[in-house]
Amino acid sequence: MVFGRIFDRLRTLAGVRQVRQVPPARERPSVGSSIVRGPLRLRVKYAMDDEFWGWLASKGWRPMHLHNNRRRYQVVPEKVFIKLAGDDLAEREEIDGRLAKLSAVESDPSVAAP
Repeated sequence: MVFGRIFDRLRTLAGVRQVRQVPPARERPSVGSSIVRGPLRLRVKYAMDDEFWGWLASKGWRPMHLHNNRRRYQVVPEKVFIKLAGDDLAEREEIDGRLAKLSAVESDPSVAAP
């Protein structure tokens, strides 16, 4: 366990890590699972229709696989999911823009506004 963390740190410092490509969108996730986009994680607590999942998938959200996942995510509040699901397209785009900014700040702190 400790050896694995040291090995991971050495790989990071040596620059061996590679940016992963976004996997292709698949069928919509079930209730209770999580979806991720970059450093953000959103728990699916309510059923969603195909149109809403298609929109989320087009924005880069993908189902999260828990098996051997050691990444750290920032959890998006449940009320954001409810707002996204209930709002029209223009308001979804506005909320998505705010999430994209938050995602950029989480992945690269130098992007943060002074």
